[in-house]
Amino acid sequence: MKGYKLFGICVFTALMILSVPITVYANSSWRWISETRPLDMLPIVVVITLVIEIISIDFIPKVRNIKLVIPVVFIANILSFLVPYAWEGIDDKNVYSAVNSGFDLFTAVDYTSSRCPVYTVSAVYLFITLIVETPAVYLLLRNSVKSRRLLLGVIIGANTVTTLITILIENVFCYGQW
Repeated sequence: MKGYKLFGICVFTALMILSVPITVYANSSWRWISETRPLDMLPIVVVITLVIEIISIDFIPKVRNIKLVIPVVFIANILSFLVPYAWEGIDDKNVYSAVNSGFDLFTAVDYTSSRCPVYTVSAVYLFITLIVETPAVYLLLRNSVKSRRLLLGVIIGANTVTTLITILIENVFCYGQW
């Protein structure tokens, strides 16, 4: 079992290192070259994410209650997706200020005119996803499984896999230049 943990840690570390941009450009303007933007890919990655997470969480730790797993995973994913945008919209940690300054979720997500390579999902979003989704899904499904430890591992693993798939899809189909 220790070999699997070490292997998992090594793979996770390598993927996190590879997801960090290495090149830095100063005083430049970013422009998208591809016709596809991260927002365009959102429906595809949402479906992929939900399918992988629902199937993994229902079958591997043997929840075996798809009617319970679907809404739990769906709501947890919505929460984890909205948290980063809500956080960005909060000015000096003041929700009142963010709402009154015209914060608009769709505008925050739509990077059509972005001046920098802002993708919908990044390594930071993986950590936010794990912080938001893991407790929500775990707490709601822990009494439906024999092995809570396996459930926790599957939640973390499924979210990591789906986040990495999303990062890959966005970086393959959405590209630009400085």
